[in-house]
Order: sequence, then C-alpha cells, then structure tokens
Amino acid sequence: MNSDKQLRILYSSGPVDATSVYMHWVLGQDDPSHFAITYAQNFYELASKLNAKSWLISSRDKQGLIQDKNFKIEFRSLKHHFRSSIAYFAGQSWSGLRLIISAFLFRTDILIATQDRTFWFLLSILPLFGIKIIPTIHCTLWPKYKRPTVVQKIIHKLNGWFFQYGCVEICVVSEDIRDQIVKITNGRSRPIRTFVPTYREEFLDDIKIRSYDADVDTFKVLFAGRVETSKGVYLLLEVAKKFIAVQPNCIFNVCGTGGEVEKLKAAALEAGLAKHFVVHGHCKRDKLRQMYETSHVVVVPTTKDFVEGFNKVVAEGVIVGRPIVTSSVCPALSVVRDAAVEVTPDDVEEYFKAILRLATDKDFYAQKQKNAMALRKQFFSYSKSWQAQVGSVVQKICRDTSGSSDTFDFDSYRRELASRTSLTTDSEPVLPHKR
Repeated sequence: MNSDKQLRILYSSGPVDATSVYMHWVLGQDDPSHFAITYAQNFYELASKLNAKSWLISSRDKQGLIQDKNFKIEFRSLKHHFRSSIAYFAGQSWSGLRLIISAFLFRTDILIATQDRTFWFLLSILPLFGIKIIPTIHCTLWPKYKRPTVVQKIIHKLNGWFFQYGCVEICVVSEDIRDQIVKITNGRSRPIRTFVPTYREEFLDDIKIRSYDADVDTFKVLFAGRVETSKGVYLLLEVAKKFIAVQPNCIFNVCGTGGEVEKLKAAALEAGLAKHFVVHGHCKRDKLRQMYETSHVVVVPTTKDFVEGFNKVVAEGVIVGRPIVTSSVCPALSVVRDAAVEVTPDDVEEYFKAILRLATDKDFYAQKQKNAMALRKQFFSYSKSWQAQVGSVVQKICRDTSGSSDTFDFDSYRRELASRTSLTTDSEPVLPHKR
C-alpha cells in the first residue's frame, strides 16, 4: 500500500439499514431506531478518521444507493439463506464471487467482512493480490449444542485454513465464537480480538432503576427481539403458563417482529393468557425503552437450534439495571454472568424456577440488580468497541504495508478522548459524544 495513495476499504456488513444510519451520521446524530451505536456508524467514523475511500455493502433486503466523494453504500440481500440447501450453497458461492469482483473493481486495500456474505475460504484468493482481510464475526459459526453435519465439517475445515492464513486478525463479539475458531484451527488461528456492542451514556438519561415490591408491583417479564420459534418464544409461553398459575399478578411482554407474531398471539389467546402474555409486535424506540424501564426481568430464551450472536437485549437489560434470565446458548452471558440467572438450554422448568425466584426472593433480586449496575460500564467504553478493535487492526495494516507513521494515530485519538470526556473506572476513555 503506497503511503501517498488514498486508503480504500470495502465493508461487507450485516443486515443494517446503512443508508438511514449514514444520513443520520452526516447530521451528527445516531440513528434513532437503534439503542446501540450501529457497526455501520462505527465504520463511517473509522473511514472518516482515516480519510479512506469506502464502500459498504449491507445484507439487508432493501433498495437504495448512496454515493458521495468518499462513501458508497448499497444493499445486496441474501435471500438464498432461506432456501433449500442447494440454493443456499449456490447463493453463498455467487455472493462470494460478486464480493471478490467488487473488491477488485474497487481496488480495495482492506476488506472488512461479516460471515453472512459467503464462505470464508472463498475469499482466500484476495490476499494473493495484496488485499488484506479482517473478518468481523457476530454469530457463532455453528449452533453451540448441535453437531455439524459432514458437509458443514468440511466447510469448517476449509474456513479454518482461512483463519490461519487468509486474514490479518479476527474480531469477534463473544468468547464462544473465539472458542469455535480456536477449535477448527487447532489453536493456530490468526490473533483474535473481542469487542462488545457499545452505547452512549445518554442511554441512561431519565432511566428509572426500579426495585421490585411483591406486595405492590405487577411482576413484569420482558422478551425483546425476533419473534421466532428458535428465539424461544413458545418456550416462554410454556414458562408463562406455569408462572401465572402460582403468581397471577404478572405480565409477560413480548416485543419484536418476526414470522411467529400472529401465531404466538393466537396461542396465547387459546391458552387463556391474552391478558398476561401480551405480544406487542414491533415497538418503536420510545415504547421499547418504556418496556425496559417498567420491566423487572429480561428473559432471553434462545433455543439450541439458533446460531446466536451477542444479543444486544442482554446488554440493554443490564444497562437499565434488570436481572437477566438466559442459558449458555446466549454468548453474551459470559460478560454479564453476575447479573444473570443461568439455566439449562430449552428447559421450561428451569426458566420457570429462575423467574419465580427473582419474583419471590427479594434479597436475591436486589443482588442481581446491584450486579447489573456494576457491569453496565463496559458497554460505554470506547476501547471495547468494534471501532476500536477493527481500527487498531487497520492501523497495523497501514503501518506494516507503508512503513509510514503518517497514518491515523489511534493512540493519540484515545488520549484526546480522555482529555475531553470522563473516564470509566478502569481508566479507559468512554465513547465520544455525538458529533
């Protein structure tokens, strides 16, 4: 990479509305449809600091294109993910070929890629032409409790070769993903960095940290996310049936869109639980914030069939001071364990007992809530963000390939943040305020 040449970065992202995020970002705003700072916004910030020519390809199924002096944004949906196995493999191969062609046509220096777009091993051709690859992985490579098929094992073996030789460093959102990469590479992968979703401290503005008084309060349980079978919504309905039988002063709120919204409503109605098990569907930001604030427990009952990511609902529950009930299927458990009650995956009885204990054991509830308050600071730390971790790898690439010290200095940026913002208790600069 020539030091006097403008850096070119191609980012193949997940299914984000990247144009909406961009239009808010150029106005100095966060996209109001998200609580967390999106990875797309992290990318725009990073590319802007580096004065890089950038192209973001989102996997969201949407039309639209934005192009200005330094940014190009487009959508390429991945509909083949929901088709037959043959169509899926053909779609992944074609999608990967398109990405490779785009990388060549764009004269890409660095490709930052999520795992949805294609099989990792297909990208191995790019480093032969000097294109550096940074995988940024947001979901486990396979369901944690399911054994891969023969075909999947072959793909994992090929991907393992890529993680050893085809990329620069790897950025992951959980230790579960790290463990799987270590497994398929026999511990010989490229260096692995871990990031977490990050939030503005303004997220806490006017948030009321409520305690629970069993003699006065209606106990409220919150599920937020995709309303799908693999997300555990029917498991939660079974839990609600048992819980309401012994604790009738309660409400289970289900917030989110998905293919099972109407069927779940019908199932709750048929069970006679419509007043206690309320399926709200899509909730706008303000309503969802209210749901978090008025809840007492956040439940994340993802089943063993799902390839789970970090699940930001866990972070948001902790940020607002709510105990979490989930299983080890959810990788986010590892960073909020003290604020959570861990149960066996897919076990209705254990979910029921965990929620019942939080509803009836005042001291236990108070301790989990106190732990949540202590753990939330990590989600406001710049050094733990996607931008910081991916940015450090980009900086390393620039230094190694140009031999120049003229690239963007992230250490100086962190010191600048520290000089103009408050510090977290571990002396790490918090995320900057809005532009």
